[in-house]
Amino acid sequence: MPHQRDRNALATPDRDRFASITLNSHTSNISNTSHDIHRFAIRLSFDGTTYSGFQSQPYQNTIQDQIEHRLRNLLKRDTVRVIGWGRTDAGVHAKGAVVTVDLWGKEVMELLTRRRGGGGGKKKKSGGKVLKDATTMSNGHDSGEDDNDQTTVVDVDAAATFLLSVLKQFACNTGTTATSSHEYSTRYASISAFSVTPVPLTFDARYSAKWKRYIYYICSGINNGETVQPFVWSRYAWLIRESLDYEGMVDAAKMLSGEEHNYEWMCVIQEGELRNTRRTVHLNIETVPVKVNGNDTMVPYFLQQNENSVVYKVVATSDFFLYKMVRRIVGLLVAIGKKQADLTTLKRCIGVYDKYGAASDDREGERMKIPVKLLETAPAKGLCLDHIEYDIPI
Repeated sequence: MPHQRDRNALATPDRDRFASITLNSHTSNISNTSHDIHRFAIRLSFDGTTYSGFQSQPYQNTIQDQIEHRLRNLLKRDTVRVIGWGRTDAGVHAKGAVVTVDLWGKEVMELLTRRRGGGGGKKKKSGGKVLKDATTMSNGHDSGEDDNDQTTVVDVDAAATFLLSVLKQFACNTGTTATSSHEYSTRYASISAFSVTPVPLTFDARYSAKWKRYIYYICSGINNGETVQPFVWSRYAWLIRESLDYEGMVDAAKMLSGEEHNYEWMCVIQEGELRNTRRTVHLNIETVPVKVNGNDTMVPYFLQQNENSVVYKVVATSDFFLYKMVRRIVGLLVAIGKKQADLTTLKRCIGVYDKYGAASDDREGERMKIPVKLLETAPAKGLCLDHIEYDIPI
């Protein structure tokens, strides 16, 4: 498996690095110029239950592996690399994840040919002016060719539409590979793309993001003396038998929300890793109604039958999240809700780390007083990447 720096080679329009990607004979004759590269941003959702996170890992089944496998088959390449917005742990879900893939100009033309059953583009005489393709124009690249040359006008929007049709549903959740298109349409797909957009070559799924929003679901108060039966929401929420102190959780969220704090004490930072742990997070926690206008919502049946059951929705928004940051915040809120820690202790922990630097002996002394329950990591299954916002609409 290539190192991450090799993956990042596709994240820049640098021609030499892009040319180093190994292609099979199907695409080896494509000219190696910047205006022959077209970048597409893919928004997708996935059920992470059966996957080992997004990022490719040796001997593991990941979201990235599934996407790249599908694109390899589509493009008839030996190697395809997609660049993701970041990483997710095993079991985490996404509603609005974003990845990018770079295609050669000839590959785009071939996609259009397959889509239309004919020519993928139109040859036009420029009449003294070179006609640039849509991606070339949006990226500000000029072909540098003579004015009298013929230029192929590439309909990248049509290519994006075709890509979307191929990526709408795949990776069936049964763990097996579907053998026909009928199987893909009738069996539950764990990965689904819902938009494909041509973007400039300067666009980066991770570093071009303005902010991200995560949602975490908690189901509490389910201790009704019966065994909890399997149901669809058990895949997407943290099930807690105890009732929680909602007001205490709201107050705890307010302590963390809207102001810059040092989150080093609650996040997972690898030894020697240089990372700015001061972040501003906007937090909101609310209850999800079990019934709306008398109609059942998507809340589990057994919760609807238990008047003590409550579904909580935690929404976290920030321009950057540290590793396991949202799950640690949710674990902290639940600890407050269970009264395993109090707001005074939480306020002290926040204040100590906000005040002292990373190498402070005073801070290290205070660290030993942090209750273990405030450092609990919430289960991955309740977490969902809801949205990533960019300057350009995708």
